Amino acid sequence: MRTQYTIPAQKRMVLGKKVKHLRTQGLLPATVYGRGIEPVSIQLDSKAFNLMFRQAGRTSLIDLFIDGQLMSVFVQDVQRHPVKRDILHVDFKAVDLKRVIQVEVPVIAVGESPVIVRGDALLNHALSTVMVEALPAELPQHIEVDISVLDQMDKSIHARDLAASGTYKVLTNADAVVLSLTQLRATTETEDEAAVVTEPELIRRPRSGDEE
Repeated sequence: MRTQYTIPAQKRMVLGKKVKHLRTQGLLPATVYGRGIEPVSIQLDSKAFNLMFRQAGRTSLIDLFIDGQLMSVFVQDVQRHPVKRDILHVDFKAVDLKRVIQVEVPVIAVGESPVIVRGDALLNHALSTVMVEALPAELPQHIEVDISVLDQMDKSIHARDLAASGTYKVLTNADAVVLSLTQLRATTETEDEAAVVTEPELIRRPRSGDEE
């Protein structure tokens, strides 16, 4: 069962450069757009959004109430301050709950690979996201992948290996590598021997008068 995220907002009359005054009041300017609707300029509580966004991310459906009117949205884009990294503006994308959508969903590795535990390899995230098709309410926030199956260096996890679900479809090329192992550089016996510094043998030239 998906987590329910809800946040209120109000239509915004302040536009352009004047929105900086909204931020000083703890308000975050945002825009809602979507298929078949005119873009709507809104404002919402900055702290409330930041708290919700840390949990919801970009792949969780949000119930956005604009002056009491419900819109189902996803966070489409976030504009941040280049230095402070504070969120300056948000774009929400309104969706039709009855129409499937395609979204990049994060891949999260869970479990332990015995090869990594031994210290012989590092985990390589070839793909950090995969393209998923689903109804908005059925879209997974992320997809967990068990890496305990990576018990040999030559093994990889492909898109086709991701757990099947009746609620969404993975559209990424089935042969695409999602997770693999990168071997750590092993020190060979030859390298160990080469690393040993030996003192050169001293050959003394015989002096005249020495016995031959």
